[in-house]
Amino acid sequence: MKYIAHIKDNNLCSDDAQNKERDIDSLPDSYKQTLCSHLLGTAALAESFAVEPWKSLAYNAGLLHDIGKYQEAFQKRIRGAALRVDHSTCGAIEAAERKDIQNPEKAFLEYCIAGHHAGLPDGGQKEDLPEDDSSSGHTLYARLKKTDFDPYDAYKKDFERKNIDIKEIDKKSLSRYLMDGFNPAEYSDQEKLAGVFYDEISFMIRYCYSCLVDADALDTERFCKGVERTTLKTDFQVCLQKLNDQFDKFRKKKDQTSLQLARTEIQEQAFQNIHEDADIYLMSMPTGSGKTLCSAKCSLIKALETGKKHIIYVIPYNSIITQTAQELNNIFNDNDKDKGGQTVAHILRHQSTYSVEDDENADEAYKLQVNQATENWDADFIITTEVQFFETLFSNTRNKLRKMHNMADSILVFDEAHLMPAEFLQPCLEGVSILTKKLGCKAIFLTATMPDYRELLSKYTFHDLRVKELVPDQTDFKPFHKCTYKYIKNQSLEQLADKVGKNGSTLVVVNTRRKARELYNFLGGGHRKNLYHLSTLMTKKDLQETIDEIKKKLGEAARQGEVTSADPVIVISTSLIEAGVDLDFRTAYREMAGLDSILQTGGRCNREGIWDSGEVFIFDFAEKIVGKQPFRDIKTDVTSKLFDEFSDISDEACVREFYRRVSLAEAEKHVEKSMHSQMKEKGISLKSKSAMYSIPFASYDGKIILSRDESIIIPEDKNAEDLVNRIRYGGMSGETLRRLQEYTCNVPRRDLDQLMYQGVIENLAESGSGNTNQSRTGNNGIFVLTNKAQYYRKDIGILLEGGDFIVD
Repeated sequence: MKYIAHIKDNNLCSDDAQNKERDIDSLPDSYKQTLCSHLLGTAALAESFAVEPWKSLAYNAGLLHDIGKYQEAFQKRIRGAALRVDHSTCGAIEAAERKDIQNPEKAFLEYCIAGHHAGLPDGGQKEDLPEDDSSSGHTLYARLKKTDFDPYDAYKKDFERKNIDIKEIDKKSLSRYLMDGFNPAEYSDQEKLAGVFYDEISFMIRYCYSCLVDADALDTERFCKGVERTTLKTDFQVCLQKLNDQFDKFRKKKDQTSLQLARTEIQEQAFQNIHEDADIYLMSMPTGSGKTLCSAKCSLIKALETGKKHIIYVIPYNSIITQTAQELNNIFNDNDKDKGGQTVAHILRHQSTYSVEDDENADEAYKLQVNQATENWDADFIITTEVQFFETLFSNTRNKLRKMHNMADSILVFDEAHLMPAEFLQPCLEGVSILTKKLGCKAIFLTATMPDYRELLSKYTFHDLRVKELVPDQTDFKPFHKCTYKYIKNQSLEQLADKVGKNGSTLVVVNTRRKARELYNFLGGGHRKNLYHLSTLMTKKDLQETIDEIKKKLGEAARQGEVTSADPVIVISTSLIEAGVDLDFRTAYREMAGLDSILQTGGRCNREGIWDSGEVFIFDFAEKIVGKQPFRDIKTDVTSKLFDEFSDISDEACVREFYRRVSLAEAEKHVEKSMHSQMKEKGISLKSKSAMYSIPFASYDGKIILSRDESIIIPEDKNAEDLVNRIRYGGMSGETLRRLQEYTCNVPRRDLDQLMYQGVIENLAESGSGNTNQSRTGNNGIFVLTNKAQYYRKDIGILLEGGDFIVD
């Protein structure tokens, strides 16, 4: 019998014949991929993806992953029989039973091969049995006990005929690699040592799994579709030259201000210090000092100097990604093709709000290449979200983890690094430390308010990570202290309204959408000239249009001497304005919040140093205005105390003290999502020799929740209406949903329920979606507002019944 892995028919590819009996054996050989060919192809690719010392293990995983297809039942299935066949477990059992494979390689192979289709399984417990109806019947322990297979040892004859065998692994080298960074003498708590070790093991199993599943997918695609993928290329050398030309223009500019001169000196420090070797670089630079372009030059210098394959920007918000991508694209690429423009940087943007399909200048071949690169990050320069990056590292699924092996050998740039989620801080830092220390990466942490990452990295990861400050001398920071901070304590709406706008353009940032709307209406709402409101109750489209209009008005006011204006620009916003929205006001008011948020607001006050000094006033709303004061989070509570201890809260010593206290207060939260914490929660002893077989990959909840709001589509123009109708009458597609994102606003679940009760929300995810009042509970849905005229205003967003503006 010829053992077949895949067949192709009319450009389709499958490992079954869709239950249609046919004479597969009579098909030309070009229509059939033999099992041996697929196993060798996958093994070679997996080996090429892996770094040492994982190459042989990755090869062995590829060689054994599909040997279960040698079962007679599978060969009948691929020829059309209606049979359900488990082939993935067979390779894992073979790895477990082979005497020439030892731990930890054995455990790695078992996890990776067993999960190469359905995802990495939970390890489980020794007593788990495959016949269990509960989830314990699907654990690795349970699956390794399965016996209901046809013989599949025909693979041995195939291998012997072609002189194929697994590769020997240098066990001493692998052991040294895994223990590098662990000095037992430095850990007084041996359980803590074991915890960090198993966290590392879990990341490395995911890495090996990534090499296997991407190789499996690509080898199958190559045979079935005849596709030979090419990397999305960027010429790092040309990009660096173009950046250098840009910086030369900045330096040669005549009549530079003290701020501009200081900006150059700060950046030069970073450019010099990036040449020194380290694992992680800390780039702490004040707002307005040119962090984006400075980090781009540093990453290019380091990539060229160390021969790294990729540069990956990791950014918390889509708005900052869009801004960063546009800024870099404008410098790197001359997009005027009519004048011989050349694209030297093909930047892969992996974010929910972007699709290459919207690029009018991209041809179909390029669109295909970009979409393919998005699957496994086969690109030189990548910009992605913090959620996408870390959820990939924490995942157990095939689709997500395909990308992980291409994170290795990269320069990783973490913009707004202070925003790493507290609940995932240890696993985030562990992921970065393993990528840098074990997988050949260099990382740059970039922010204006830097936590003590040197201490946090030592506390939660390897003790011997090399951490380097890129801007150690802060002498030139002084010109960037362009505003003063004053705590004015409790303010009523009347008191606040009396102050706002008296000294020119004013930004007011409050903590909730309810307060933003209340203050906006109190100041005159849509009837007052140059008064604006920003919150996520507005659609992303309306938010961007409003921000663009504000920028225009602020520019006009600055040119005309806005202090004398009778109608200064006033913006009432939630904290969304702190996420990469570059506006410049003379005065700012910030409701009491964490110091990091307050300083972000300060970065939008006198940003360009136009005035001698800007003023930022921090306040609390008077209790009688907003009812019972909400519980204050740790960051807010710490900050309020710092005002009594520091005369200048923007001073570096104050920032350090803020993060020190917050870190102490949130210490338990930082570790709760680490893999070893999840293992202990399940009663798994970290000191047990069998702990490696009990890692809960499948049940680990690695979803980073930035918001618990629900999204509502507002069909506010014909384009949105057409997209909604496309889903309503033609079915859902990822592309249509992505295009609708700019027409979405966010509301708390209880407000969505209230709107559904009033019959003005349709759930497009439901069959027969004309009924607007079904399934008001549950977390899934594609919700659309059906009464835009009465329930949505462009200036303040979505409304509740009767003008009820009580929202969070």
